[in-house]
Amino acid sequence: MSHDTGVDVARLLGMSRPALDQLFRSSPAGGIPTGEAHGTVLLARGAGLSEAAAALARVAAWKGKVFDPGRGELLNRITPFGVAAVRAKVYRGPSRLDGKECTVLDYSRTSFVARRIRDEIREIAPGVYLGIVYWGRHKVLNFALSLRGSPGSPGTYGSPDPTASLAEAARAPHQVAVTIRAVVPEDRVAEVRRRLDEAGRKGSAGEVVPFSELVGVHFARLVLVPAGTDLAGEPVPASIVYMSEVDAPLDAHLADLVRKAGSGVGEVFGHCEGYPVAGAPDAARVAWLRDHCVPSAAFYVNTVGRGLRQILQEARLREAIETFLDQRAAGPSGSELPQDPATVRAEIQRFVTGRPDLAWAGSPAARPGLRWRVRQAAHRVAVPLAGLALLPVAVFALPVWAVLLRWHERRDAPNRERPDPEHVARLAACEDFAAQNPFTAVGFVKSGRFRRMTLTGVLFVVDYGVRHLFNRGSLAGVKTIHFARWLFIDDKRRVVFVSNYDGSLESYMDDFVDKVAWGLNAVFSNGHGYPRTRWLVRDGAEDEQAFKFFLRCHQVPTEVWYSAYDTLTTHHIDTNARIRAGLFGDLGPAETQAWLALF
Repeated sequence: MSHDTGVDVARLLGMSRPALDQLFRSSPAGGIPTGEAHGTVLLARGAGLSEAAAALARVAAWKGKVFDPGRGELLNRITPFGVAAVRAKVYRGPSRLDGKECTVLDYSRTSFVARRIRDEIREIAPGVYLGIVYWGRHKVLNFALSLRGSPGSPGTYGSPDPTASLAEAARAPHQVAVTIRAVVPEDRVAEVRRRLDEAGRKGSAGEVVPFSELVGVHFARLVLVPAGTDLAGEPVPASIVYMSEVDAPLDAHLADLVRKAGSGVGEVFGHCEGYPVAGAPDAARVAWLRDHCVPSAAFYVNTVGRGLRQILQEARLREAIETFLDQRAAGPSGSELPQDPATVRAEIQRFVTGRPDLAWAGSPAARPGLRWRVRQAAHRVAVPLAGLALLPVAVFALPVWAVLLRWHERRDAPNRERPDPEHVARLAACEDFAAQNPFTAVGFVKSGRFRRMTLTGVLFVVDYGVRHLFNRGSLAGVKTIHFARWLFIDDKRRVVFVSNYDGSLESYMDDFVDKVAWGLNAVFSNGHGYPRTRWLVRDGAEDEQAFKFFLRCHQVPTEVWYSAYDTLTTHHIDTNARIRAGLFGDLGPAETQAWLALF
């Protein structure tokens, strides 16, 4: 059972060494942690100095620990890049401080460098642990561990991380697309479909997975991809697919998913081959989920590096400022807001500065970590360089490809089928519950190696574009998409397109047709039944009605869907970010006036 002293990490930073020792003595061992735990060094030298030391240690040296109960071990996350290293054994044992039970982190048998170190931890609040570091027999330091999702840990928003201003300035999460897919036995398809129908959308009483409790999840869905027959007449089995857009890292999300939603995950995937039986360790379930992850061929993020924490914080910042302005405007005579924009902004700054819960707004928004940025920069340069190296080959290959393309396009047989009214009604039942909507479509790739290779190449180019060119709020002019991805399944016989967008499906399709019909053609013209195209990018979606029929026919119901901020459009999110950026920025008179107009 969890013990709750009411002490969080922020209070620990201000406590003296004797007070920390007393808190440790009065706390039970608690549960052995599972998964990633955020670490904070406790210097016990006063709050100001301790916070600075903790932030510096987190940026430069030690970020926390990753526990693996199945192995009875942990790894520390060290260096500015969060490298998992320095292993320790984890077991119950008597504390050297008082002889009572604690969780021991023993390096003597696992690390040559740290063999003289022994840590002891006890749980002082749900998911929050106080630790002691021993060098030999001597107590040298205290530290705190916060499991992901516990109060005060990164990725939760009830109690801000006391060192967030410095740590955030160093690193913010980038976003990853998670796709877990497994084949459903034919005799269990109806049961899985019924369970998903019962679960419905976010907030329903039958919710399978408590998405809101998972750390860093922007959007998530569960979809039953129907069985079918491919273009060669071979059967393709049905499958259950879990998809989410989350703040990195992937492994932390999988561990969080199993720890907090293990029973629901079992309901969804328990019928699938090889899923660990009841009672199996969490590590086995995490390994199974990882083995069934499907990579995206291309993944679009509206604004790379804008994590869930930032989005929710900036929404609260705007709400707080608007409430302040409304209260001032409605105040007694003489207390109304001044007319001068600079003076109004100065009052807003004083209001925000006086709110400890908004202190983070004085720092600029964080960027993704250095290691990730270096990888992205290397990819941005390496792909064009590789293209230049292959240019002599391309000079000869492209004319051949163009001839083959036109030959295939003239043989294409567009599907004139209209969507079934019952199918459209079922799709409509999953739409228009919030400011956003989910879209999920599945279709067969046209037969033959040429079309598969063409689509693979097109999606490679799309992936490069969305990673490096269209990553600041606009997908080739379409600004209403939060996330989108394309991926292959069934040995590249089928392709899946998934997105989270603002507004209705009709306006979503109109936006694409009006602005990037050529882009739709480049990708979807390789799908069976697509309206006829010329030179890959011409015609096709320009036949608007035929394109919309094609899309509806291939759309599948998104039975279970979750959004962490379903009242915020991409415009709202971007506006909130601009409010934060301009709050303490260097603005001239015209810029100040424009900034105030954002409210």
